[in-house]
Amino acid sequence: MKIGFLIIGSEVLDGKISDLNTKLLADFLRPQHLEINEAYTARDDRDSIEKALKILINQNDVIISTGGLGPTKDDITKQTFADYLNRKMTYSQDAFQISEENYQRFNRPFPGQEHGYCFLPEGFRALSNSNGFAPGLFTEHEGKFIFAAPGVPREFKSMLENHLMNLIAPKKNNKEFLDRVIIRTKYVPEEKIFGEVDPQLWEKLEKFGEVSSLPVLMGVDIGVKVKANDLDKIAALVSEIKKVINESPVKSHVWSYGPESLEEQIVVLANQKKIRFGFAESATGGLCSHRITNISGSSQCFMGSVVCYDEKIKEHILGVSSKTLSECTAVSIKCAEEMAQGLCERFSLDIAISITGFAGPGGGNDQFPVGSVCIGKKLKSSPAEAHSFHFKGDREIVKQRFAQAALHTLLEELEKFA
Repeated sequence: MKIGFLIIGSEVLDGKISDLNTKLLADFLRPQHLEINEAYTARDDRDSIEKALKILINQNDVIISTGGLGPTKDDITKQTFADYLNRKMTYSQDAFQISEENYQRFNRPFPGQEHGYCFLPEGFRALSNSNGFAPGLFTEHEGKFIFAAPGVPREFKSMLENHLMNLIAPKKNNKEFLDRVIIRTKYVPEEKIFGEVDPQLWEKLEKFGEVSSLPVLMGVDIGVKVKANDLDKIAALVSEIKKVINESPVKSHVWSYGPESLEEQIVVLANQKKIRFGFAESATGGLCSHRITNISGSSQCFMGSVVCYDEKIKEHILGVSSKTLSECTAVSIKCAEEMAQGLCERFSLDIAISITGFAGPGGGNDQFPVGSVCIGKKLKSSPAEAHSFHFKGDREIVKQRFAQAALHTLLEELEKFA
């Protein structure tokens, strides 16, 4: 089954907002053994939408669109679909009921049957929207399925979960399965992975399916798309791919298989092992804490953090000695160790992680130039220790790399716990 995706919204092309819905759709389809075949972004303009719609209908079995279903004059998706499919706009009692219920849920008075939400192209079915006001749409056209949802990501996500698979089930080929094996590596660029670490790796993986390489923050995600006619064969292919990686020198750089983020893995593993952790963040300014608290379930394992940007906070809150600060400076192995030690004791943690460094563009010294970071760790059962790293990039990128290195340190310690 080929799925085409149409993102409608001038604000996306003008750079006012970022498109988040492509990732939402791809992530939703992956467990269903489906993928996006192609995607187009169109302005809130009839010609732009029709051009994209023509291509997508010709080349795909299912067309999914987002955006342009709101109440303002630039929301022309429904009328454009009606014109393109040669259908009239008609009043829909179902759309009225869905819209009225949506307004009631948000304690707002509904304008009534003349509201634009109540009118759909002829033959379109209104779909409930549990997170917004505008109903979604669904129809069949010359054997193709068309599914339209609002562009707000939380609304789009809920409509996918509540409706999509039931609606497109007749198109799904239950004898065709695909999966994407994601091999996540760290601390090595892609040209080194495929040029030095294992020059034959790409060819080895190509035997199983289409290979891709995506540089990410401080690492590379290697993808292998596999296809088979039953799930057992898919599982066998995945197992063979992992075997190739385990027998490759690349294995030492692999930190995970799968699409889950670093912070997702940390929260899941910490909760499984009932580990409590926290951060003492100087150079990252709370970035590690922000990433962890974006994950549902983090409250069970993440106890909190101290953003100790000033030396006085390091000394008076975390207990870093004035001698360390004067003789070794705030960016040093010794300071990172004492930060982690103080945090672990004051918060009664199983693992404490500390971060102190020079994000630039100012600062730095001969021992620790700009881009240097010292990351400390203290486990309840062992002495504090710290290591230094050096990263390149502007201030924002360097801070992200500091945080990534700190989170990798945390994950490594979590994996060691029984």
